[in-house]
Amino acid sequence: MSALLDNIETPCLRRLYAYWEERRQGRAFPARRDLDPLDFRYALGHITLLDVLTDPVRFRFRLHGSELVERAGYDMTGKLVDEVPNPTFRTVLVARCRTLLETRQPMRVTDERILGERRFGYEAVWLPLAGDGEHIDMLMAGLVYRDSRDAGPLDWQPHSAA
Repeated sequence: MSALLDNIETPCLRRLYAYWEERRQGRAFPARRDLDPLDFRYALGHITLLDVLTDPVRFRFRLHGSELVERAGYDMTGKLVDEVPNPTFRTVLVARCRTLLETRQPMRVTDERILGERRFGYEAVWLPLAGDGEHIDMLMAGLVYRDSRDAGPLDWQPHSAA
């Protein structure tokens, strides 16, 4: 497994990343069609899917997971990232998406976000997807807030390569 996996602390995000790696099947990136949501139902409420739009490059929420919607207090499904209500988070999110397109590498992020009048720490894993295995056309993120019941103790280990 990769060094990135070794750095992911949240169990369901470790599993999600390992699943993404498995589904690549030797390609640069798996396609959305290669992923079965039933295979990662342990993380579904924490998943965001973003379509990558071109000319100009923009990002549209295909899915804004139920746990994330509940925490944020709004649902972005079907809306552009440009419409995220919090301007600071919007700027961070656009920059993160653009970085994924430029580096073409999955990434782990730990950060804090202010929601309402509280600050919440989180860990996120960002994973590029490509319908043709090469050209990124979608981004998948799993984000778990540190105080979520799903952040839990590390109780899962990846299968070792034989």
